[in-house]
Order: sequence, then C-alpha cells, then structure tokens
Amino acid sequence: MKSSQHIVIVAAVLLESVFQLSAQRAVDSAGIRLPRHYFNTVINLDGYRKPEKDLDTVNRISRRLQTYGVRQFAISFYTPLMTNVDEDPQTHVTSNSHLLLTGNIIALRPTFAGIPDHRLMKTGLGLRYIYNTGRKGVWFFDVAPFLTRDASYPSRPYLRLAAAFIYSHNVSDRFNWRLGLTKSFMWGNRFYLPFAGIRFGRLDRVNLSIQIPRCVQLSVPLNMWIISIYTRPQGGMYNFANSDSLYFRSDARTFHFTRYELNTGFRVDGLITSWFNFYVAAGISSRNNITFYSENANPARRKAPYNTYFYARRVDPGLFINLGFVFRFGKTRTYLNDVNLYDAMDVGNTNDGNRKSNIPLTPRQQSALNLKGIEDLVDYNDL
Repeated sequence: MKSSQHIVIVAAVLLESVFQLSAQRAVDSAGIRLPRHYFNTVINLDGYRKPEKDLDTVNRISRRLQTYGVRQFAISFYTPLMTNVDEDPQTHVTSNSHLLLTGNIIALRPTFAGIPDHRLMKTGLGLRYIYNTGRKGVWFFDVAPFLTRDASYPSRPYLRLAAAFIYSHNVSDRFNWRLGLTKSFMWGNRFYLPFAGIRFGRLDRVNLSIQIPRCVQLSVPLNMWIISIYTRPQGGMYNFANSDSLYFRSDARTFHFTRYELNTGFRVDGLITSWFNFYVAAGISSRNNITFYSENANPARRKAPYNTYFYARRVDPGLFINLGFVFRFGKTRTYLNDVNLYDAMDVGNTNDGNRKSNIPLTPRQQSALNLKGIEDLVDYNDL
C-alpha cells in the first residue's frame, strides 16, 4: 500500500507545482498578458460496471470462482508543463511543442462469487510530448510507467510500461490519417502493436474515426451534446494475491491476472460548461477473456507475449455501463478552428477515452487543428 500512497503524494505535489506554473502568463508584443498553454489541466473520473456471468462447471478453478464480473473506478489527469511557440519569419508558419504530465489511479474489482473480493490497483505517472509542425503533421510521444498490486492483501507491486509513438497527418480538416507504434496492455498481454488510423469528417462536426487497435467511432454533435456509436477494446494486466490458493504452488504469493473485452455501445457526452463535461455509455461487452498466469511459467519469454497460463476462460457476453465526469482548469490560448491543435488534442483523447472533451463544436488557422485532432489518443484504461 505504501508504494501507491507514495505515487499519489508525488502526483499531488507535481499537480500543485504545475497549477502554479500554469497560472503564469506570457506577454505579447503589445504588453498583453496571454495564457501560457494551449492545453487545460484535465481531470477525469470514470466508473465502469459489468454484471457477473456464470463460469463453466467443468474446470476446478471455474467451479471455485463460480462467476465473473467487473467493477472499476479510475481517476486520471494530464496537465501542461511546457509550451514553446516558434514562428518562422520568412514563411510565417507557426509551430509549437508541448510537454504534459499524465497520471492515473485505477481500482479494479473483479467480482467472483466464490472467493473474497480482490482490490487490484494500478497507479502511474507519465510524460507526453507533442510537436505540431504548423503545417500538415503532428508528432505524438507518450510514455506511461505504472505499478500494479493487489491492495486487499500484502503484496509487492509490479512495474510495467505503456507507450505510444504516433504521427498524425491532416490532409484537410475533413480527412486525417495516422501511423505509429504502441505498447499496450488492453488485450491482456504486453503487445507491441502497429497503430493505423483514418478519420472522415471534421472533428467539430459529424465524423467517422477508425483507429486500430484503439477504437471505431461515429460521432454526431448536436448543440451541447455529442452522440456516439463505438466499439473499442478494454482490458489490462494486474498483480493478484494467491490468498485463495488458486495457483497450485503454495510458495507463490502472487500471480498475474489479465482481462480483455470488446465493448460496443452508445455514448452521450454532455458539454455542460467550459470547465465541466460528463458522459454516459452502455452496450454489449463481448469476447470476454480472463487469464491467470505465473511469471515463473514463462522464464524464456520475458520479452515476448505470455503463452503459458494455468487458467484461461472465455466468458459469455453481457451488458456494461460507463459513466464519467471531466473537469478542466486554467485558461488557454485561443485555438478555435486551428486544425493542428484540434488534431493534437484528439490524439490524446483517443488514448484517454474522452474524445472531443476539449474540441469546440462551433469552431479559427491551420496550425491549431493539428493539436485538436490528436486529442483522442490516450486512454488510461488501456495501460
């Protein structure tokens, strides 16, 4: 528990210092004090619930567990640390770079009717660097180390690293493509996966976004609301205490628990104020898989996907519900109708799972639409 507390304390100290930094203002040539950053400080509270489904009665561990469901709560944030703006005096092209601090705390409670609850914790801090060329492209780098542990029982934390490297290209405000590489745990393994994306339609209007392996989503803005139909994977890897003797080796105090599923549903975002949004989603959870494996069963595959498990089961499809609240703090420089800035924020949101949370629905220069367009790329639940 101490390691998680230390991370929370460090995050709080960093947030306090960043809030102070964000409060500073740049001064333009006319002596007017301007906001320093293009990005707000954003805090997201997210709750996810999937009711229990019966497991089979053939396997010994299945009979012991009886059922499987999910209750999850996550707190995540990102906040700007540095913004640098550079204008070429000859071409008058304005480029900008952004360094952001990211963090998250995820509390997962897999619900098994046959054993006591396990509170699985994931805590992490990371850095995100975004370079907006000011022309057609945006470069996006994200590094997110995190610790997992079973907080219900004495256990040592386990360190992992998620990362993303993506180039996003705006052919126009209505067409965008992306290529990159990600290391993600959302499929219940430590996969290095190629990233390929394409979007048709403006980010502030009706658009279809296909971001593989992250999501496929059709978004329809309606005044202060955004209606979306989407499908996306969800999952992760956690440490699990062997307190129930599920693993046959009595000397093993912990093993690893992984889960993944494919969520297909309907989502409504309410754009209430400039500093507060909420969203609610519901639908079908399919391709559910849970796995228990031991580290010492994969000694020759420490850098490859795990392939040796002592328990792995598919779970029947079921319903899910997801509710979230998004809070934004601080003033930002104007980026209305700035394609590159829109794109940058959309890349972040694809990873964060909060698509369009900062994109004005009634959008002003080409450089900014780049940033807005990458706001959809960092989902903390995908770590």
